[in-house]
Amino acid sequence: MKEKLPICVDLDGTLIRNDISIETALKFMSSGVIHIFKLIYWLCYGIAYTKYRISQYIDITPSELDYNNNLLMFLKIKKREGYELFLATGSTVKYANQIADYLKIFSDVFASNQNNNLIAKNKAQKLEQVFGNKGFIYVGNSIDDIPVWKKAKQCLVVSPNSKVIKSLKNMKYLLID
Repeated sequence: MKEKLPICVDLDGTLIRNDISIETALKFMSSGVIHIFKLIYWLCYGIAYTKYRISQYIDITPSELDYNNNLLMFLKIKKREGYELFLATGSTVKYANQIADYLKIFSDVFASNQNNNLIAKNKAQKLEQVFGNKGFIYVGNSIDDIPVWKKAKQCLVVSPNSKVIKSLKNMKYLLID
């Protein structure tokens, strides 16, 4: 019987076609010139802190996001087959939890907080800590996902650009789109 490893899914550019951090930052800045200065000040404390602070001002509506419907259908099938799904994102905990609550397919959420920007090596370390080396399947789309794919048993790639494909040349992966 084939082992059903947990499937960890990236959010920005993977499960959704856009990037929540960028969109909320732009929305925040467009709401007044003073917000541009706040953003610059927050950046002095790091990206994780900046994302967290923006999330205190800007709300999202999960039902209005541009989901990758093919991936979402694939994930729903995997859930019905008994796979446990986890949302693993560099977006803030607030947004990740809202999306997970809306979709109702994820067992848990791993996301950025005010102290930790959960991308690239940070995400790889977190998922390896929770599931072990090669103890999970990872679904991602960007060059930031390379360190995570290196720790995953199976690499699922969504809408990659040529730079990502080139970086994956020595790795086995499955393309989903």
